[in-house]
Amino acid sequence: MVSVIIPTYNSARYLCEALDSVLCQRYPDYEIIVVDDGSTDDTERMIADRYPMVRYHFIENRGAAAARNFGISKAEGEFIAFLDADDRWLPEKLEKQVRLLECDQRLGMVFTENGFFNESGIVQERVNKRGRLMDGDIVRNIFLNSYVATPTVMVRKRVLDDVGLFEEGLVVAEDDNMWMRIGMKYGIELIDDPLVQCRITDGSLSRKSHNISWGVRKHIEVIRTKYPKIYRRLGRSAIRRKYSDLCFSEAYYAFSRDSHREARSNFIRSFFCYPFRMKPMLYVISTFFPLWMIEKIKHAKRNL
Repeated sequence: MVSVIIPTYNSARYLCEALDSVLCQRYPDYEIIVVDDGSTDDTERMIADRYPMVRYHFIENRGAAAARNFGISKAEGEFIAFLDADDRWLPEKLEKQVRLLECDQRLGMVFTENGFFNESGIVQERVNKRGRLMDGDIVRNIFLNSYVATPTVMVRKRVLDDVGLFEEGLVVAEDDNMWMRIGMKYGIELIDDPLVQCRITDGSLSRKSHNISWGVRKHIEVIRTKYPKIYRRLGRSAIRRKYSDLCFSEAYYAFSRDSHREARSNFIRSFFCYPFRMKPMLYVISTFFPLWMIEKIKHAKRNL
């Protein structure tokens, strides 16, 4: 059996679509566990009225990691699959993942390709995870690139019993942290089909670059202090490259707001963290361009 864990927080307007995508699965042997992370909307009433088969739990608001951990503690299935309240699965998703896990006992986790959609429809079909994650050291690739969307993942419950639960002290990269721990001890495989559609909302776009950077820096510190084997496996080069990426993101955020002096400083920091690529220095040069020229370049990039 697959235990489907759905954390939700004030997402009643989307939750029906997520639940319906589970109920449409071709694989019939599953349970649905919704963990309400302190919602103040009508989530509980909606589930009681429309989805009596769902196991509903209300907890105090502590974040998605804590909600998923609570759901794992209540799960009765051999396999655990995660779904966010505003995303949706294609009908063959569970079937294909269970088949692969049953065929290869060395695997601890299977994830899938995914696309993105908004209220207007599909905006991206897939994100090329095979090239970004599966070539080389998958632990290092997850650390550097992320791209393992939580709703695409299925894991064996005994693997979670072994490696532990989500780090509740992290608000960014708590999922990457989990996948890296699994990758240290078990095989991970990708199904190339985009079997998950992740919703893009105003809320998902509102996480500022500096907040994400702060969260990722905290994740690196957690790896260094709590998971030294992972830290050693990543190595100095990968850590420096990640810091370079963070500085670049902070710089680009400032650049997009026309704060060119701040952007210039962070682009330079990005280069010196990992001086093996010239892109940050090209952006440093661009910060000296007049505003009208920068706007024309941005316009051209958007058109491309």
